[in-house]
Amino acid sequence: MAISNSQLGAQELLSALIGENGTLTLTCLEEIDQREPTRAEAEMLKEALGSVKNPVLSFQIKKSLRLAAFKLKKAQFKVSLEGLEKLLEDHQRLDDLALGIATVDAAEAFLAADYFRNAKWQDFPPPILVSFCNFFKTHGNVSDSQALQDLTRHQDANVITAALTALEKLDPGNLQGIIIPLLDSPQNEVKAQAIQAFYRWNRGEALKHLLKLLYSQNEQEVILALHHAAYFPYLEVEPYLIRLLTQTTSPSILMRITQIFKNNANPDLPFRIFWVNRSLSGQHQSLVKGIILGVVRALADTGQIAISVQDYLNELKERIKQEELRLLKVTCKVSNEEAEEAILPELEPEEVEKPTAKQDSLPVSALPASPAPAGEKEEAAAPAPAKVAALSIQRAPGGSPKTPEVDFDNYDNLSEQDKVQLLARANANFFKQNRPKLNNLLSNAQGRELASLITLFGKFGTYDDAGKIKAFIKSDNPDIVCACIKALSTLDSEYLCLYLPQFMQEKNGKVRMTATRVFVGIDRDRIRGLLSGLLASSAVKQRLLGVSMSMLVDFNIVRQPLIDSLTRETSVEMIEKIGLVLSANPDRELLNTVYSIAQGCRSSLIMDHKNVVEKLAETLTIALNHISPKEELIKEAEAAYAIEQKELKAARKEQPGKNELKSSIDFNPISGDNQGEVSIQEILTSSSADPKAKRAKFTIVIWVLVAVVWGAGMAMFVLTRLFGE
Repeated sequence: MAISNSQLGAQELLSALIGENGTLTLTCLEEIDQREPTRAEAEMLKEALGSVKNPVLSFQIKKSLRLAAFKLKKAQFKVSLEGLEKLLEDHQRLDDLALGIATVDAAEAFLAADYFRNAKWQDFPPPILVSFCNFFKTHGNVSDSQALQDLTRHQDANVITAALTALEKLDPGNLQGIIIPLLDSPQNEVKAQAIQAFYRWNRGEALKHLLKLLYSQNEQEVILALHHAAYFPYLEVEPYLIRLLTQTTSPSILMRITQIFKNNANPDLPFRIFWVNRSLSGQHQSLVKGIILGVVRALADTGQIAISVQDYLNELKERIKQEELRLLKVTCKVSNEEAEEAILPELEPEEVEKPTAKQDSLPVSALPASPAPAGEKEEAAAPAPAKVAALSIQRAPGGSPKTPEVDFDNYDNLSEQDKVQLLARANANFFKQNRPKLNNLLSNAQGRELASLITLFGKFGTYDDAGKIKAFIKSDNPDIVCACIKALSTLDSEYLCLYLPQFMQEKNGKVRMTATRVFVGIDRDRIRGLLSGLLASSAVKQRLLGVSMSMLVDFNIVRQPLIDSLTRETSVEMIEKIGLVLSANPDRELLNTVYSIAQGCRSSLIMDHKNVVEKLAETLTIALNHISPKEELIKEAEAAYAIEQKELKAARKEQPGKNELKSSIDFNPISGDNQGEVSIQEILTSSSADPKAKRAKFTIVIWVLVAVVWGAGMAMFVLTRLFGE
């Protein structure tokens, strides 16, 4: 379903009308024509008419503006069949003809279609061809297919897309041969429309082409891809939309993604969005929190959740926490106490109350979940920045944190627990009013109290306070070190970056996880390089550390390094753990890649790679709500692999001098078909233009000759010793 213009803001609607994508413009116009427009929309049409230079789009905007004017005046524009016939003969009145086509009565559409056919409508000037295509999309039949097919070779992209849209409805069976060449069209509008139509025949290839547009560096291409993604089965594109959500902060792109999410809101969706939002930071994380809240409200409005929005958010936070703890224990090998300190982004700026509803009411599909332990208490959440407060939901009375009412002069008489709680509730005014005493406390406090003080300075302190905190960064207390890491991430991130790689390899799991998550928010490129280095290490321990860290960062950062690591991995334990991370982020593209890796693995690791493929296919099936069974997904991956191999062979034929020697075993690990081994003789006799390969062959031959001569010499020596000359 496309995004309705009534759901777009004024600026977004105007941007769609005057933007580079004709498809968006025509879609907006078609929707405006089908309903009662507002005066604001009419003004935007007038403004767009003065801005758009493309003659086809300008003509269509003018038609919609005239139609809107009639509707706003409560006047009915009506052209009789005789009038249409006369307009068809007068090409000087195309404006009136376009208005007449748009207002043909449904009862007279059958006769009007005959008039258009007799007048050879497909030969009319390009600006009005879009109007004819829209008419036949609604009132035509298969006999109009040939004329529409001819227009798919038109020079104007807007005419081509209008014709393709009509053909999708009237004659989809004969469309495949037409759209395949258009998949590589240099005109993005044509390409995107062809991709949408191609899904009927090849889901995997259609999605592959869509992703090229969806992850483009050009914002207009991404917006165009999102427009067409709304016509794909939602569950097919949801993983890619969530992935895009973590890669962009563009308001226009996020707005369109949000609208698709709200139109298709389901109880599992907030979990999936929150799961990836754990690894985002700063303003980006705040924007995605707002999207989560919008989706939850959409669920409440449609009656898909039986509890309040607040209770749902509480359950969501607890379920995310439990799932993360489970995966951290599996991949990071941390203790329960260390895992409990996992840092999760808050959905609200204030402290979240303990959930009251059962945890099982939030189903999880893309990731396996374990029930939350009863009676577990959550850590108090610190106040979030003011910019996040605008995204929060209405809280229950008494839920907002208050300035501590305890007289700070009596602070020394409080227990350690009360001191920690007081400091956790402190706000900016409290910090400002008591700064001198807080400075003194920073020099004398210990343990959890000191960690809370450092956290307080990190929230409200300045760059000048960083020097005091640096003195504690090498403490033996993990709580203090973690507090220093979080505080310095805001006060002096450049200094902290010197220590973060070291902290990320600490033995203590709490320090390791804190450092990793903070590093992501400071420098994504550096942490990508660090994790890539760890995953490529020759030491299993280092690679294991890299995989455990991968659970704590945005999956987009480690997606390719994990794929590369899986390709060369020889440790069964590592293959299993990499498979866990990949399976937690399933999509078709990833499944195809993992299947391809499994085809080239060594024979001793066949079953392990097969398990990864099947696990990933299983989680993807769940994420797709079983619209594609696991077996079907694996078959599609197999077909994609076959196409990939065919293309590689074709490329090798074009460049025979760059052929590589055959691998020692050609084996299909999924089907189990052994194709045989390559002998040394085949290696020696294979032709290659590579000088290194030739030298390798000559070296083998020389060593064989040396062995023969040496053996003959030894034989002569033994015979001489035994029998004499």
